[in-house]
Amino acid sequence: MPQTESIKEYIIAFEKKLEFVVINDVSTELYCKKYLTHLLEHTTYYIAIYADVLQKLIEHSSKNKEIISLIDYGAGNGLLGIFAKFCGFEKVYINDLDAKFLNASQKLAIQLNIKIDGYILGDISEVQEYFKYTAPDGIVGTDVIEHIYNLKDFFTCLQQINQSLVSVFTTASNPENYFKVRMLKKLQLKDELKGGTPDDNALFGEYPLEPFIKIREQIIRKHAENLSDTSIMDLAKATRGKNEEDIIAVVEQYTISGKLPAPPADDTNTCNPLNGSWTERILSLKEYVTLYKSAGFKPKFYNGFYNEYEGGFKKYFKKILNLGISILGKKISPYIVIVSCRKNDLK
Repeated sequence: MPQTESIKEYIIAFEKKLEFVVINDVSTELYCKKYLTHLLEHTTYYIAIYADVLQKLIEHSSKNKEIISLIDYGAGNGLLGIFAKFCGFEKVYINDLDAKFLNASQKLAIQLNIKIDGYILGDISEVQEYFKYTAPDGIVGTDVIEHIYNLKDFFTCLQQINQSLVSVFTTASNPENYFKVRMLKKLQLKDELKGGTPDDNALFGEYPLEPFIKIREQIIRKHAENLSDTSIMDLAKATRGKNEEDIIAVVEQYTISGKLPAPPADDTNTCNPLNGSWTERILSLKEYVTLYKSAGFKPKFYNGFYNEYEGGFKKYFKKILNLGISILGKKISPYIVIVSCRKNDLK
């Protein structure tokens, strides 16, 4: 059994290193700088989340951290992975779909004088190819699992990478928190019907985005221009939650059969048709269990916590909420942590 050294011991020293980060030297890209600025403005909270993620990885692993290799998946600026390396994990690999963010993570690691063992550009298929001849012990990610287009394929790839892989993911799309779900559904409807702009929130992308239904309509018109406007709109509604490739497949089938596909099972989940990224996708805990088990993994769900580290009245209110989580659990938790490993290994 591994020794469960506390990751919390590394937090203060790492925060001090972050005080000297020069954001303009990390990236010239507006969105990368905007995202990193947000993280650094709330450093204590985010590093506390990262510490909790890494602690759970250790506790569910059969190894000490000094011999654990891990992937920071969908890493953005790479702060979680960089912190993991600072804490003494043997090997850390940083992954992201966006070359701009991956480049920013490299520069951030250099600024902090922390050597990362590898950088992987692409989705889970590229990660799988990277580890063709070796197997990482763990994979971690924050606020990424709710955006992955095809989770079944994702978990299958994890199983193929290493059937004993330990994964730890956080998601703010907590299906048990009524107020959170209500807020996220409003956001999903906005993306679906109205679109958005960078002014919407601190973590919005760099460019305005058209309503997803309009993007799907444009894709359908391009590939089936002879269809009536009514049929095009019916298809645009029926293909909510599908990426461009799957939308085209539905259109081709419709032109043959004349039958619309079954409507989406849920009422608001939607994704960007151009890249398949879901808008804070809400899945029930039961759905997560089914997805994990289909690939031979067993998930365990933990509560998150609120940011009680900053000043003002909100600090005390969030302290009360954190106390309440011990009683009400996921019903008021701001996010959940999903830990998984091979079915017989979960503690």
